[in-house]
Amino acid sequence: MFITIIWTQVLTVAGVALLFIVISYLNARIKPKRPVEMPEKCRFCPSKTCLVKTSEIDKKQEELEQYLKSCEESNETN
Repeated sequence: MFITIIWTQVLTVAGVALLFIVISYLNARIKPKRPVEMPEKCRFCPSKTCLVKTSEIDKKQEELEQYLKSCEESNETN
């Protein structure tokens, strides 16, 4: 019984690690469908993970709100 619990935990951890590796591999291989241009101020940013700067968050939120409103309006007309 004790060995079964240990094997279950080992297989769970191995499964999660394998899933992480597969997802990372697929993420690295999939390219964007359209060309993506980085803003000028992002080109020399030392951060490798930051894609949205804090000064642009408000602008992105407004764009998303407008998009959602247009989707709701198109759904209401249908």
